[in-house]
Amino acid sequence: MERRATSHDVAKTAGVSRATVSYVLNGRNGQSISAGTRDRVLAAARELGYIPSTAARTLRSGRSDLVLMLLPPEPLGRALAIIIDAASEYVEQHGLRLVAHRLPRQGGAASLVHSLAPAALILITPLEEAELAGVEAAGLRVASLYPALDDPLGPDLGIGALQVAHLAAAGHRRIGVAVPAGPAYAYRVRVRVAAIEDACARLGLPAPAVEYLELDAEQARAAVGHLLEGPEPAEAVCAFDDDHAFALLAGLAARGLSAPADLAVMGAEDIPLAGLAVPPLTTVRVDARLLGERFARMALGEPSAPDTGARSGEPAEPADMLPPVSLVRRASA
Repeated sequence: MERRATSHDVAKTAGVSRATVSYVLNGRNGQSISAGTRDRVLAAARELGYIPSTAARTLRSGRSDLVLMLLPPEPLGRALAIIIDAASEYVEQHGLRLVAHRLPRQGGAASLVHSLAPAALILITPLEEAELAGVEAAGLRVASLYPALDDPLGPDLGIGALQVAHLAAAGHRRIGVAVPAGPAYAYRVRVRVAAIEDACARLGLPAPAVEYLELDAEQARAAVGHLLEGPEPAEAVCAFDDDHAFALLAGLAARGLSAPADLAVMGAEDIPLAGLAVPPLTTVRVDARLLGERFARMALGEPSAPDTGARSGEPAEPADMLPPVSLVRRASA
């Protein structure tokens, strides 16, 4: 087996000390290294195919070059995939690597942090209080919407409130909610329903009727029937995401009905197919890329990035203060 190149080999090839190699390859500050010396070290490392040892670096510093992102125990949707991708790109620009891990329902975050010794932690899923305390005891930086916000509806990002506000402004008073059945999305469903209930209460609307459905034609048809044929028929419905909004549109079509004439339907996420629905889907766009970059900045302890969309002459609002959601008006609601 071919021997793996070491920092000693790089130093010998570049004609410098191993300390100089370490300063250059680990990006350490406080040392005056000339551009020529730096270029020689980098060229030697490339020539030899040198790969720094993560294990050795972890032993020296007590931290690896990993940023650990803990995901909820649910299927990987489009928005979450974009969040991971954007965060990964951002941390890699800073010489680190992102590891995304779906956390089981039984937990295990503290033991995972102990074994990987990450440089920082990004929480996309909430932790039990005891486990969060165990993670924080490790002394690493934690980027999360959950422990940082007193508002229990904060993790919904304002999606449910924006859905209700649009439907109420269109004159609808009796609003339903269509969410996934089963335990896979349990936490986010609970937060979304609570956000929609809160928004309805604030606007003086009746409590919303909640329908649980899988992405199944018969279930969608039945759910539409429940929403329209109950003692207080719904006039509009907030779908958990665009997929469930598509299911509702199919359920309406199966009954010879349509949106918004018989039932206004509103989605969330604004997937690429949303504009191709029949009718085109009114939805809430989630800026998943902005969220991913925001999490990465928080994990690296960087200041908020300015809002590049601010008009000339006006003070820029930090991107971390901007809501990552916006209304997309189409024909379904």
